[in-house]
Amino acid sequence: MTGKSRETGSNRKGLPEYLWPFFWDVDLQKLSMKESSYFIISRLMEHGDEKAVIFLLKNYSRREMIYVLRNSRSLSRRSRGFWKIFFDQEDELCTPKRYPTPYGNYSED
Repeated sequence: MTGKSRETGSNRKGLPEYLWPFFWDVDLQKLSMKESSYFIISRLMEHGDEKAVIFLLKNYSRREMIYVLRNSRSLSRRSRGFWKIFFDQEDELCTPKRYPTPYGNYSED
């Protein structure tokens, strides 16, 4: 049998096949839903689609997702704003990611 489950279409550690395109730069065999939860949540909060959101809500707790929202520097201002509304968060959040340019840092203000 291969590393994929026939029923779920997932790798050995449980990441469904429909999410694999969001992890184009990662060795999926080394990506564990439990051990890599912060990274997975952060990546899907930033780049995910509707299916990815459903996956997040089914597999990770609200507390875990809010922790990522408050601490991840890889979330853009736009994504951070969406999730802030989604989770009804008013507290100060982590500074959003910045893009270096020859003229200084660009932030998504």
